[in-house]
Amino acid sequence: MCDHLTDTILKMHGRWFATVLVAMSLGSRLTAEAPQDAAAIDYDKSKGLVAAAYRGGQVVVWEFDSGRVRNIFNAPGSATAWNSRIARFSPDGRFIAYTAEGDAGLIAYNLDQDASTPLVPRRLLYRGISAFTWSRQEDTLLVAIGRDIALVRAGGHIEWQRRLETRSLITDIVWHPTEKFYTVATDDTTVSSYESIGGQLMASETLETASRATPVRVAWSRDGLSLVANIRKGNLLVLDPETLKPKRSLPCGCMDVDWNPIHRELAASGAQKIAVFSDPGAKGRDSQTPFDGVGPVRWVDDGHILAADPDSGVVLRDACGAKILRTFLPPK
Repeated sequence: MCDHLTDTILKMHGRWFATVLVAMSLGSRLTAEAPQDAAAIDYDKSKGLVAAAYRGGQVVVWEFDSGRVRNIFNAPGSATAWNSRIARFSPDGRFIAYTAEGDAGLIAYNLDQDASTPLVPRRLLYRGISAFTWSRQEDTLLVAIGRDIALVRAGGHIEWQRRLETRSLITDIVWHPTEKFYTVATDDTTVSSYESIGGQLMASETLETASRATPVRVAWSRDGLSLVANIRKGNLLVLDPETLKPKRSLPCGCMDVDWNPIHRELAASGAQKIAVFSDPGAKGRDSQTPFDGVGPVRWVDDGHILAADPDSGVVLRDACGAKILRTFLPPK
């Protein structure tokens, strides 16, 4: 696996710099102000695109092969404390959804038609958007807003909205790969699974006793057989997929996690390193990074990972040796 490089990477290696800006929408623009650190990273194989949502508010989309900037959304410095900075491609690559400020807290941009659709109106943003996840079966998203969960179509229609019976706020939400149920994490470190159709509670477990609000992220493996919960800057927990009770605890100090799209392998970003666990719960191999700080991490394929860079960019790394193969930089 580690010796394998795609044809694209053999042709395009080293550092690539963003040199061309293509204005694809009314919200796309050049800016003299550099974005802040990346808060979220995503990759779409079908379209060959990389995206990063920055803490300062901007979302930048690059072409994977050329490294050129394709789109920029949101003005610099537009972020508030309400919405988390997130950008996610739809599974078929036709849309990118991203959080924004103003009259719409979440926007779906059609990459084929160069058209934007507001998904969450201002009236629903009393607590801000903390997470969202695309369906792999249709153009819909599960959106977490405070204590509420909404199922929203890419065209902007809200199918339903449900409120959790808790005083805690949602920090993450993700479909199970079958999409028969979804799993939610709240800031009291509780993880719960709910049926998708009726919303009935299937299982719930509080992972730790928290004296203050603690962000928790959950992630299902691609085969749906493994579930992990990442307690921010704390332990990485392997959960029983049915009862949600912790099976193993790994000292991690992780900020973000992502499953390998092919194998049951997990990448976790922590202070000054990216740890790759070949089997969650077993001893992982550490892909050391040459810079301080932590940030989002995303698998590209079986042997390559996208991670944040201290220069506000995104780097493509060899998952085995952590060698930088390419750099995507936002315009300055």
